[in-house]
Amino acid sequence: MRRPRGLARAACLAAAAAIGNALTAALVKSAMNVMSEQGATGFFLAWQTYGFAAAGSLSILLLGYAMQAAPLIASQPALTLGDATVSFCLGVVLYAESPRHGLWTLPAFLGVALLCYGVFALSRTPCLAGCVNPEPEEPRHGARPASAGPHPATAD
Repeated sequence: MRRPRGLARAACLAAAAAIGNALTAALVKSAMNVMSEQGATGFFLAWQTYGFAAAGSLSILLLGYAMQAAPLIASQPALTLGDATVSFCLGVVLYAESPRHGLWTLPAFLGVALLCYGVFALSRTPCLAGCVNPEPEEPRHGARPASAGPHPATAD
C-alpha cells in the first residue's frame, strides 16, 4: 500500500488527530454525564471513561507523528479546521444539539469563512513557507564550499 509522504503525510496524520480529539471531547462529555447521574463509581465503570482515555492517547500520538512528518505548515490547517468541524458534527448528530437559525446564520458563516481564511493565510506565511522550501545559502565572500576539500595553504 502506498502511503503519502512529506506534507500530505503530515496533513493526513493531523486530520486523524483532529478526529481523535473530537471523539475524545464527545466521550468526555458522555462520561461526565454518567458521573453526574451515577457518581464516581458509575464513572469508573463506564466504557466512555476508558474510551476517551484511549482515544485521547491515540490522538496525541498521531499529533506527534504529524509534527515530525513535516513542518507545521502542512499539519496545522487539517488539525485546526478538522477538530472544529468534526466536533460540530458530533454535537449535532450524537447530542442532538441544534445550531441557531435565522439571523445568526449569516454571522456564523462569516465567522467560519474568516477562520478558514485565517488558518490558511497564517500557514502560508513566507516564514513558514521558507521552512518547507528553504533556499540554499549563498557562500559568504571569501568562504569556500564545504565539499571543496582542504584549503590549499593547509594542505600537507
